[in-house]
Order: sequence, then C-alpha cells, then structure tokens
Amino acid sequence: MSENQHLFNDEQDPPETLRLERRSLDRWEAHGSATAICLGGERFGQMHQLRLEDCSDDGVGAVSDSVLEPGTFVSVGFQTPGMLSRQAVVLRCQPCGNGYRIGLQFAMRQAA
Repeated sequence: MSENQHLFNDEQDPPETLRLERRSLDRWEAHGSATAICLGGERFGQMHQLRLEDCSDDGVGAVSDSVLEPGTFVSVGFQTPGMLSRQAVVLRCQPCGNGYRIGLQFAMRQAA
C-alpha cells in the first residue's frame, strides 16, 4: 500500500490534487498597477507604486520597488477599471528579482 493510500479510507476517494498552500480562496492573474498609501506611523502618507500580479476576493499580490513593512496599514487605489479602492494590511514583503513581492490582505468591509 502506498503512503498516500494510508490517508484515505475505502469509502473516500483521494483528492485529484493536493493543495500545498494555505490560501482558502482562489487567486487569479492580475494586470495593471496600484498605489498604496501608508495610513499610520512614521511613514504616514508615504506612497508606493505597485505592479499587480495576482488577486483574490480578500487580497492582492504585487511587486513594489520599495519596502512595505509587514503590519503596515495602507489604502490601495487601483488604476485598473472596475477595481475599487480598499484598505489593507501588508502581510508579506520579500525581496525578489525586480523589487519586493508584497502580499496585502484587504480589510473586511462593514455591513450596511
């Protein structure tokens, strides 16, 4: 019996693919740019240009030429038609070949 067969009983079929990431929402490729404006602290008002890479209902992945510290609250304005401005928190900022890979999680919207 293979190692994976131990994970499933006879009544349950194994999943077609095993998802190795923690994201619970699907992401899709995004194109365009956005501007992130810091909303607090010593960097209040500082603007960062972002090149969008991917998007989901609760966040966005982008590349910035400058560092955005994790935990920073930002307002994100999109130049892409149809995308509304959102507030977000920076979850990740990692160096990559062409800048810094930024992960933003959108703030939850208040019910009307």
